[in-house]
Amino acid sequence: MRRVWLMILSASLITAIGCGKKHYEERMTKTLDKMKYDQRLKKNLMDAPTEKKFTDLDIYVRPPKDEVYAKTGQLPVGEGQFDLDASFNEKTDASLHVLARVKRPKKATPTKGAPPPPPPTARGAFDADVLTVLASVFGSPDALLTPKFVEEVKKGNRFKRLIFATGDNEVKVYLYKQDIYEVALVFVYNNKLKNPISSKIDLCLESFAAGAKAKLLFQGGNTEEDSAGAGTPAGPM
Repeated sequence: MRRVWLMILSASLITAIGCGKKHYEERMTKTLDKMKYDQRLKKNLMDAPTEKKFTDLDIYVRPPKDEVYAKTGQLPVGEGQFDLDASFNEKTDASLHVLARVKRPKKATPTKGAPPPPPPTARGAFDADVLTVLASVFGSPDALLTPKFVEEVKKGNRFKRLIFATGDNEVKVYLYKQDIYEVALVFVYNNKLKNPISSKIDLCLESFAAGAKAKLLFQGGNTEEDSAGAGTPAGPM
């Protein structure tokens, strides 16, 4: 009987050691994959800008490599039309434009005797306003007149994508909507850059974050999803 118990104990120890080794190897593989992915991001993307208008809104964007943050947005948007209006430019005919709205609680009623606040800027539907801005820059190609968006998911980030050509350039528009966030990422690049910039755009979309995850990333933190190279899960479009 004692021999039987010894055999059972030995088998249990071997199984436990085997499971522990397997778990360790899985963690090591996951860590190495994360390191390789981070290296790809660093090689192909710029760091996310930390200007106040990004951090206050908790919108985290890493533009393609060599696209430098411009001091002012370069799309013809109206005053107050969007909560975030930013542009990134590259010397080789490529740019990224970011337009965003964040639905926040209304401000408290002003105290008695205080001057009334200015009337809010008239805003239409986010998608329509973005397309109107683009039409004012690129004219009215069929893709903007009768847009046919295609759903695309990049590591948990869910987008609606629209692509159209204009002269020697191609434009890719990605619309992201989740919770209180509405964000448009507009990539414009010369056709000769189409192949080399494609993977950079994918990585930019994968690393994009808004809300709680963006806040953690700005603070240098990490999340379980991020350690696996995943983005913030998105809700219905």
